Amino acid sequence: MGLALYAGAMDPLLQKRNGYSLQDCAEIMNRMSALKTEHGEPGYRAPFQQFLRSKGLTEDVWAHVYNDWHQVMEADPQLGAKFHTYMGQARQRQLMANQPDVGGDALEGVSLEAYAKISAQSQTGAAVEGLVAGEGLTMDQWQRGQAAWVAKMGTCSPTDPIIIQFGQLYQKWSPNHAAMMEASTAAALQDAADKGGRGGGMSKELTLDNAHEFFDHADVRVRARGVREMIRVWELSWNDRDARMHQLTTRAYDEAIRILTQGAGDDRPGLMALQGPADAMDIHAWSKLADDEEAQQGTTDLVFGPLKDLAGEKFMTPQQNQAAMAALQAALGRLQPRAERVNQAFANTRDELKRTQLRSLVDDYRETLSDLQEARSDWDYTGPESLAQEVAAAAAPNVPSVAIATPSVPTSQGGLLFVLKRIPILGNILRLLGL
Repeated sequence: MGLALYAGAMDPLLQKRNGYSLQDCAEIMNRMSALKTEHGEPGYRAPFQQFLRSKGLTEDVWAHVYNDWHQVMEADPQLGAKFHTYMGQARQRQLMANQPDVGGDALEGVSLEAYAKISAQSQTGAAVEGLVAGEGLTMDQWQRGQAAWVAKMGTCSPTDPIIIQFGQLYQKWSPNHAAMMEASTAAALQDAADKGGRGGGMSKELTLDNAHEFFDHADVRVRARGVREMIRVWELSWNDRDARMHQLTTRAYDEAIRILTQGAGDDRPGLMALQGPADAMDIHAWSKLADDEEAQQGTTDLVFGPLKDLAGEKFMTPQQNQAAMAALQAALGRLQPRAERVNQAFANTRDELKRTQLRSLVDDYRETLSDLQEARSDWDYTGPESLAQEVAAAAAPNVPSVAIATPSVPTSQGGLLFVLKRIPILGNILRLLGL
C-alpha cells in the first residue's frame, strides 16, 4: 500500500484519524513509558489517566484511537517503521533534555561531534582523507580516535548521553539518516517477529499439513506458538476431529507439558546466570541475558492458557489431565524464583535501559504468576465423550484431511506493543517506548 495512501498530506505522521495524529500517539506512548518506568504497574495508571484527560481522552477512547492507527500501520509497514523511528527520536530528545552536552568530549584528540560528522559523511561516498583534513586532523589521529570511540561505545548503554548525542549528531550530518533509521526499525520489527515464532520462514499460519514444521522447529518460541495454534484448531473443529488432528493435538499437548516443566531450556539461563550488579555488565552480554529471561517467561505464558482450554475440550484422558495440572504446578515453582531474581536485579540497578527492561519483566512475571495461580484454582476438566473411541481414533491409520487454517491470534492484548517491548539490541531504544 505504501505512503501513497496518505497522498495530499505533507507528512503522514501529521494526518489525523479520530482527531489524533501518529505524532500525538507517539507523545502519549512516550509519556506512558516514562510513567511506567517511574511508577510501575499499576501505579502509573492514575498519572497517565490525568495526562490523557489533558489531551481530551479517556483510556477507552485512547485505546480506540491507537487500535485504529495500529490497523492502518499493519496494512502499511512503511508507515509503521516511520512511526516507530519518530518515537525513538522523540524519546532521544526527551532523554537528552537534562543530560550534559558531550559533543565536545574527545578521545585521542577526536571529538564526539567530529567522529559523528566524519562517520556520517563518509557514508555518502566522500573521501575520508578530505573529511578528516577538513576537521584539522591527520589520518593517524582519526584512526586512533575512531578506534577509541568504537571501543567506548561498545561498553555504553543505549541511554548513555554519548550514544544518544552521537545519534543526534550523526543525523545532523547524514542526509540519509531518516531512511536508514526506518530500515533499521523495520529490521528490528522483523527480528521481533522471529522471537515471537513468526520469523525464519514461520510467518505462515499453522495448518494440519504444516503443523510438524512448528513442533520440529529448533526455536522453542516457534514450538510454543505451534502449541497455541494447534489447540486453537482443535477447539474450532467440533465436527472434524479425526485421528490426524488428534495426533497433532497430542504433539501440542506434549510440547506444552515440556515447556511448562522445563521452560525454554537450560541453555537459556537468563538472569539466573547474572553475577554481580547488572549495571556493571557490557550491554551486549546484558541483552543476551534479558532476551533469554524473556524467552523463559514468554514461552510459559504462551502455552499454559491453551493447555487449560484443552482440558475442557474433550481431549485429555484423566491421566493426561493430571499430568497437565502437575505441569502447571511445576511452572509456578520454576518461575517464582525467577521472578524474585528479576525483582532483586531491578532493585539494584540504576541504568535506565536495564531498569526499563527489568520493569517490563517484573510486570510480566507478576501477571503470568497470577494467571497461573488462577488457572490452577479454576481448572475445569471435561474428558472425552467416549474414551475408548478417542483412543481407537488416535491409533487408527492417518486419514487425509483438509488443512484447517487457524485464525491469527494476537500474542497479547497489546498487539504491536507486545512486539515493541521484545525488540532486541538493534531496537533497544524502542524498548523505552512501552511497555
